[in-house]
Amino acid sequence: MSRPASVRLPFAPLAIEARAATIETLAQRLGVSRRTVHRWIIHGIPAEQADRAAIALGSHPACLWPDHWHALA
Repeated sequence: MSRPASVRLPFAPLAIEARAATIETLAQRLGVSRRTVHRWIIHGIPAEQADRAAIALGSHPACLWPDHWHALA
């Protein structure tokens, strides 16, 4: 599923779902670098990466970002 590269979703729902104590732990669970997590905190998560990140946590992006995700469909 391809989304426009400019669409970014807020970081907070992902952080809440992950319940990770540190950025290091979150990065490991998501399979990304700490630097990537820092970028997501500051700029939001690109829609394609949000999809992968939600699935890595055992969730679905529509559950974490219901208003945003349905608007992208």
